[in-house]
Amino acid sequence: MTVQIRDLDLTRDKPSLLRFILGSNAYEAQFESDRRLDKACPEEFLPVLLDRAKTRRGHVFVAEDTGEPIGWAVCYVNEHDVYVRPEERPYGYVSELFVEEAARGRHVGRKLLNACEDYFRTLNVTTVLIGALSANTRAVRAYKAAGYADYDVNLRKVL
Repeated sequence: MTVQIRDLDLTRDKPSLLRFILGSNAYEAQFESDRRLDKACPEEFLPVLLDRAKTRRGHVFVAEDTGEPIGWAVCYVNEHDVYVRPEERPYGYVSELFVEEAARGRHVGRKLLNACEDYFRTLNVTTVLIGALSANTRAVRAYKAAGYADYDVNLRKVL
């Protein structure tokens, strides 16, 4: 497997991106019952992600093996509230990171994450955040192995 990370080509990649969104939701549905699995969800969510990347100094990367897309990452710049020191308010956020099941365990996700980090370095952004469902221990382990550490914890109560 020769994995290449490249920039998004929406004309050619859109069907794969829609598949990645649905695949991510299907995977996360193992841990969280609120994930949508209907065909309309990717069509609704993709424009939102692309707009965030466009308006928040972001980027979309695609991982491919022998010309076939096998994963992607969406990243953009967010900003902490004013209680954070001004120089540390902007941060890179990896919003989406998905690798198809057949390619997992081969460091494709790590390559995508590295591409996002390198992109943020070009913007002089010094901190990167990524989220994972707490029950998705595989993702949490992978992110920690890549040097990420706990930063905050979100707790939820369903009423």
